Amino acid sequence: MDADFLLKKAISKIFILSAFTCVYLWLNSSVNAQNKPCQFDEKILQFTGSPLDQAKCLLRPNKIGGNLSEQLKELPKPLPKLIGEKVKFKKEKLRNFLLKNKISKDDLGGNLDEQLAFATLPNGEKIPSLYFIIHDTSSPYLKDEPFPGDFDTDKNWKGNDLSIWIKQPVAHIFINRLGESLTTTPFNETARKGWGTKFARDFLKADGKALQIHIELIQPRRRDTKSPNPNNDLIAPFPGFTENQYERLALLYICVSIRRGSWLIPAYHSAIDAGIKDAHDDPQNFELDKFAKHLEKLIKKIG
Repeated sequence: MDADFLLKKAISKIFILSAFTCVYLWLNSSVNAQNKPCQFDEKILQFTGSPLDQAKCLLRPNKIGGNLSEQLKELPKPLPKLIGEKVKFKKEKLRNFLLKNKISKDDLGGNLDEQLAFATLPNGEKIPSLYFIIHDTSSPYLKDEPFPGDFDTDKNWKGNDLSIWIKQPVAHIFINRLGESLTTTPFNETARKGWGTKFARDFLKADGKALQIHIELIQPRRRDTKSPNPNNDLIAPFPGFTENQYERLALLYICVSIRRGSWLIPAYHSAIDAGIKDAHDDPQNFELDKFAKHLEKLIKKIG
């Protein structure tokens, strides 16, 4: 081989490697940009922007492994007209709805007349809970077992037994696949065990912990055999949640918002913890449109 041929071959390799590096860096920077945390103001312990703008950032869908999609440009109705605004219907109408449908206040975070928990800001001001955090339990962990064919309707399936969470009050409410809910921590208290999110642990601390209300949706997980981590729980069912779960979640959002007097800012656990090491990837396969549709239907039913 002559010197010119070797030189051309070396230049070709360098060009290919450079092109690959550029593409890799572009893709990686794109993912990292999406996974960046929403801008946060430590003086008021809140994310920046209007409540609606905050929700667009905090409701970025998360893919397998917790990689967030781009910030939402629009939210499904009726969310744009609600978030941050005053709740316009009366508690009495909500009470009548609950009575008619035989739903206990004990399954919905407590008495509608009680205030929410209060957080203390750095300047000493106290404000009630503001963020409605949606989680999935990522359990039961099935490892390599298939998802049960009837786990969405079988009352005897182990994941639908909410009593196991009484001793693990890491959230305010747990909702099983049947749409039944259990209050482990009333809305006028902070989560009794743990922080609820790594963000609360690292940024809100004890004084600001009450800003977050935590709702856990029961969702089993399986292992991805292709992952280098043999103990992963990356695979969630699709659809991720049942219609009954979305309906109960929407009712809880109504109940907590009417107690505050204004509609809370909904958020995903994954987006809240974005940028923090070992951040969570839940709720996986959550369909915001379904939640919004159930919310709209319930608001009409209640009045």
